[in-house]
Amino acid sequence: HNVPFTCNEMSNIVCYTISLFCLISLYFACDGVSESLRKTQTMDEKFASLEEKLSKEFADIKWLIYSILEQQLNYLKSVRNANLHDGIFDYLSPRQDEIDKFNNTMQSLSILNGSTNAFTYYWQVRNFNVMLSSWQTGRWIRSSTFYAGRSGYAMYLKITPKYFPDGTVFVAVGLTRGRYDSVLTWPFPYRIRLEVLDHSLRGLREDRRSRIWDPATLCTQDFWGRPAGVADNPECVGLSIPRRIILSKSLSISSQRYSGNTRYMWNGSMLIKLIVYL
Repeated sequence: HNVPFTCNEMSNIVCYTISLFCLISLYFACDGVSESLRKTQTMDEKFASLEEKLSKEFADIKWLIYSILEQQLNYLKSVRNANLHDGIFDYLSPRQDEIDKFNNTMQSLSILNGSTNAFTYYWQVRNFNVMLSSWQTGRWIRSSTFYAGRSGYAMYLKITPKYFPDGTVFVAVGLTRGRYDSVLTWPFPYRIRLEVLDHSLRGLREDRRSRIWDPATLCTQDFWGRPAGVADNPECVGLSIPRRIILSKSLSISSQRYSGNTRYMWNGSMLIKLIVYL
């Protein structure tokens, strides 16, 4: 420090005392600066370490997100490619992946005594909301003809939006003439089941299922025999569902965003599934 007086102006004792005091003050001042620098350096090191740890955590989180997105790739593509319709995004049903994977295919299904081969067919009934609101009692619509497996039986589905005046919906299945009839075994021998599918998210779904029907115990040759004369055999079995069930709202948050969707209708369409146990 620059001391504003000299030893000549004061006694030697006083002069030395003041000089010593100045030196001590300077030491502590310098030591305080050094301590501050050390603390600053320590904090910088801690921040650098924290930054490194956070970078690793963010990298792990990013990897998890990518993994989840890859698992849902098909559904995300459906959402991304959705068309704008009636002022809202016309998203495909949450069941679309299932349709793409299993429609018109053979697969192995688990049963009580093991497993069995089965044929699965999906029928999307478009504009069913219009049919439900405006069609007269008894009016019906038929699916296109399909074959239950390779070189299999020709079949069809039929739905009546208002089977009874109270609005009960009725879904039926029947046989029709096909190109392989001459080499098939008659009467039709396979058990069948109908389902109307719930469009809620997985875990919230309550598909409406019929019991498994066995042709050997139901109806007559007119229903299960080889079709002759008119193309379609009459339907022996069917699944009836109350109108209020069809119109019930889904618990799915995604479907609630669009007022046109219900538990069993998506963008006005109903989805019917047929299983033929081979």
